[in-house]
Formats: sequence, C-alpha cells, structure tokens
Amino acid sequence: MLTRRELLGRSAAIAALAALPQFVTMSAAAAGEPFRAYRDGCFFRSKVAGAPVDAARTTAFRSFMSSHPDQKGTAYPVIRGVGGNTWGTTYAMGTSADPVWKLTGSVPSEVSWLKTTGFHAPEYLGGMLTGTSDSPFVVIDRVSGQSIWAAKSKVAGSHLISVGAAGAFDHASNGLDKRNPRSNSESNFRSRGAIPDAMVIRKDLVDWGIDHDTDLGHVLHMFLVETADGYCHPMVGTESGKNGFGAEGERIALRADLNLASRDFSPTGRVIARTLQNYGAYFGDNSGSTSALKAEQTSSIRDVWGSTLTVDTLRSLTWDDFVIIPMGWQ
Repeated sequence: MLTRRELLGRSAAIAALAALPQFVTMSAAAAGEPFRAYRDGCFFRSKVAGAPVDAARTTAFRSFMSSHPDQKGTAYPVIRGVGGNTWGTTYAMGTSADPVWKLTGSVPSEVSWLKTTGFHAPEYLGGMLTGTSDSPFVVIDRVSGQSIWAAKSKVAGSHLISVGAAGAFDHASNGLDKRNPRSNSESNFRSRGAIPDAMVIRKDLVDWGIDHDTDLGHVLHMFLVETADGYCHPMVGTESGKNGFGAEGERIALRADLNLASRDFSPTGRVIARTLQNYGAYFGDNSGSTSALKAEQTSSIRDVWGSTLTVDTLRSLTWDDFVIIPMGWQ
C-alpha cells in the first residue's frame, strides 16, 4: 500500500505531467520509423545529454567490475540471445491480424486480464520460447496498446502460455510502474517495476538505426553481474541477498566525450553503442553471470540476427568507458 507521502508525490507528478504539452500525444515519428511505446517525456525515451556524473560512484563501479570473480574476465557488456545462446528475450509485435494468446500460471492479480482477455501476438510466438529457467518474452500488442512481459514461459495449450511471472505497461502512460510516485498510470505493473520494452534489443530498431546513422531511441535494461544498494527510479523494488554494486534502477552510460568512431564496431554494434551513449542503461536485474544486455531471441524458427550480432559485439568497449549517473536522475 502506498504511503501518504508517496500518494502526494504521485499526485504532484501527475499534475506536473498534465501541465506539459508533450504528454498530450505520442511522439511524432518519421515516416516508416518503428513504433516505440510511451509518451514523450517518459524515462524510457529520456536521453542522458547534460546528465551529471557521480564521480565517486563511477570510480567504485569501475573497481568493482574489474575485481568481481564473475566479471573481471569480461571488460564489456555481452549480448544474450544470439549465436546459439538461449538467454535472450523472445520478442514479437502483435496486430489485429494475429491470434489472441492468453496466460496461465503465476499471473499477478494486477494484470489478471492477461488470463481472460489476452493479447495479440504472431503465431510463431510459442515456438520461439526458449524453455530455459528464465524464458522471458516481450510482446508489443498494438491492438490493446500494451507491452506484455512474462518469464518462465512455456506453451501450455493452443495459444496458451504458462508463466512464472507476468506484467504489462500501457502505451498511453509515461511507462512507469504504478507504484512509482512519478507514474501517471493506475495499471502498469511488472515485478520490481522494470520497463518491459527496455529488456530487449529489437532488430527493427537496429535496422532503422543503421539506415539512419542513429540509435535504438530508448534506454536499455542491463543485467548486472550483482547489485547491492536497494533501488531507485524507475525501479520500485530490488532482489534480496545480493552483495555487489549499484541500486536497481541506477543509470549507467558511455561517457559523453568517448569518440565511438575511433572504436571497431560492426554496424549493429555502433547502433547499440550510440544508444548506450545517448540514452544509457539502468541496472534492472542480477545476471547470475557476466553483465549483459538481452537481444531479441534468435532461433532456427526465426534467425533474427544471422551473423550481424554476436555475444562479443561490444568488445571494443571497456567498463572504464562508462560513467554512473546520480540515482533517480531523469
């Protein structure tokens, strides 16, 4: 239950958002540009230009990453879900031409409509689920205007998926969990407040970035080797029993003066690196191994990436290229 202070904070935040004209409509997109969810001014699409740098936290972060037993051998974020790795994020965009899928299993009451009403997604969705202990998916349903996330997912019947966790965010909102005092939504809900759309590197956004010399257009969700310091905006909770570095929600970015042109990137890698410099990432989960970003899952059913994205696509970066932004900054 929200405290009086949190309720007052939410009321003030909603009032402030309502006063801003950019919250009246979704952002105008260039012709043919892929869809990105949430209203202008949302954390999901907020840039880090002009953000302050927490020098002490940056120093501590770099030291931690060079010494943690599971991290010190890898000086850059790896990419999951490619090259035979099954720990990416299954992704799909649903339209009215697609079947309706429903969830069963551990579906929170806050998003119980996923069990009854369901959501639109392509026929191939079930075949793309990895069956790992994580097995996450993100579906952007353009019909209902919702981004749906679930984990520990497996097919349980015709257009029916059994899950161990689930959540959904409304595209007409500012893309924050309803428990976040800065949220303008009464329905958005996802474990610890993670933003579903930030949890996957989408192929269509990479292709757009390559063709237009730009980035993904949104912040990314980083799976850090191990967190430690509670949580901050945009997250609303933390995993317990961790003894690493960083609050869940704490934001990281490539330093502004880093010349990406001087580094050896593939076209795909350059789009992701630009994203990390322009938008950054936030610590959203403990990885259980090397720190990583999750790509749209590829498989024999849908070879999403071919050879264009590999686990080591960001090997030209080092953790010393990153800076830490003060907790809760937007």
